[in-house]
Amino acid sequence: MSETARRASRLDWVDTGRGTAILLVVLFHSINWLLEAGFDVAGWQTASAFIASLRLPLFFMLAGLFAQKWLTAPWPKLWSTKLSLYVWVYALWSVIATFTFMLGLNLQGQEGNYLYQLVYLVAAPVSPRFELWFIWALALFFAGAKLIRRVPPWIQLSLAAILSIVAMSIEGFGGIGWGGAAKYAFFFLVGLYLRDRIMTYATSTRWALLGVACAVWAAVAAAGTFGGLATSVPGYYFVTCCLGLLAGICLSRVLSPVRFLRRIGSRTLPIYLTHTSIILIVCWLLHFLAEPVKENLLVAVLAPPLLAAGAAWLSLVIANRVERSPVLRYAYVQPAWLSRSKSVDSR
Repeated sequence: MSETARRASRLDWVDTGRGTAILLVVLFHSINWLLEAGFDVAGWQTASAFIASLRLPLFFMLAGLFAQKWLTAPWPKLWSTKLSLYVWVYALWSVIATFTFMLGLNLQGQEGNYLYQLVYLVAAPVSPRFELWFIWALALFFAGAKLIRRVPPWIQLSLAAILSIVAMSIEGFGGIGWGGAAKYAFFFLVGLYLRDRIMTYATSTRWALLGVACAVWAAVAAAGTFGGLATSVPGYYFVTCCLGLLAGICLSRVLSPVRFLRRIGSRTLPIYLTHTSIILIVCWLLHFLAEPVKENLLVAVLAPPLLAAGAAWLSLVIANRVERSPVLRYAYVQPAWLSRSKSVDSR
């Protein structure tokens, strides 16, 4: 096997991890909005709570895994390649998501007011809303990591860990955006500064030890979810997330031969931007179904994964179509006048 082939094989687990994480995020949102639409998917909600400590820690760690080169890159390069993309899609999709969110408000029995929503749009740069907070947080993490790059990594990791423990131990801490950033900045920094150790762990650790890591996480997560320890013991959920990160890496390595996960992992941005709007539209239509249908056991079992798979697939179909349009392609890529660059680095 050539050196290039070996390197590609070593990174298969990264794209697999991204694909797994984004599908778990889509499943999470599918479950939540199906509940709002009146479907009896409480069992799926419990399962989602169980795997929550794996989902976003893995996602943010993988985002930081290839971020080290941006610490020394000039600010104009960081802006043209990374930050301008995040700023553009966050601003654009905040407008799009506002319209589909009105359907979500309707599902919750509330009446939407477009003028009132406009106020939230104006505040979006400092007060992120919807599931788009992840894009906002990534921009914050990349810029913040460059600003504090001269601070020793162990100090950054220590302070971020303390902030994460506090944010995870206080319900509603900081709201969806600032609270989410506080919870998961540590895992971005783990990917950034512990990359070599992570790569060694992911590619060299024996299968038996990987299995032990998954088993330990599962036991701790189960105690936190079903025993209430995650909410009653400060720091417990943070520890669970750290174990979930190790388990997520293990899962990514095990599933790395699955081609469709790798392909999804290389195309996470359009899925992340588009899937919630699709889910909201579908759930708004589904909520008109008769109650016996929504309470049917088979429907309760199949609806979340089918909706998640359909939303992810349709997100990619839409992206593939609009990317061929000279105008609509800017739904997923920043215009040249903003970035002053004609190319966008996929990493």
